[in-house]
Amino acid sequence: MTTLLKTEGDKPNTFGWLQFEKKGLNELRKLSTKSPMAMTVLLYLATNMSRTNAIAISQKAISKNAGISLRAVAGAVKILNEHNFLETIKVGNLSIYRINTRLAWQGNRGERYAHFTADIIAIEEEQTGGTIENMTPLNSVPVSVDNERIYVQNNEIDPPDQHELDLP
Repeated sequence: MTTLLKTEGDKPNTFGWLQFEKKGLNELRKLSTKSPMAMTVLLYLATNMSRTNAIAISQKAISKNAGISLRAVAGAVKILNEHNFLETIKVGNLSIYRINTRLAWQGNRGERYAHFTADIIAIEEEQTGGTIENMTPLNSVPVSVDNERIYVQNNEIDPPDQHELDLP
C-alpha cells in the first residue's frame, strides 16, 4: 500500500497540467535513448509532484511504484542529478527530489512556480510499526459538541434535572 500525504489547498486551479520547456523536451528525448530507467524515474517523480516541483520519497518506494529495481533507481537518480534534471536534498535518510523548473513546472502560463515544500510518499514496508491495520490507534483529543456541558474539574456532579432534558 502506498500513501500520498498532501497539504490542503495544495492543488492550484491548473493542477493536472504539467508544462515542459520545448528545449527541455529535446533533452528528455536524448535522456530516453541514453537511459530509459532515468526517464522512467523522472516521469514517475514529475507525475507525482505537486505544484512545488518537489517530492519526498525513498528510492525503495520509487522502485516499488515505478516497477524497476532499487539498483536501477539509484543509477537513474545519479544520472538525473549529473544532467541537472533533478536536485536531491538529503534530510537524514530521507531524500527530497526537486525537478528543475527550467524543464517542467505546474502553474499558470508564463509562471514558473516552485518553493521548498514537498509531498510525502510512504510505503508500509519502510515503517517500523508494520501495516496500518496492526498499528495501535492514536489517542484522540475530546471535542465538545453543540449544547454539551464541559466540566474542567473532577468533582462529582448531580445528574441533569427534568428541565434540562428535551423530552417529547
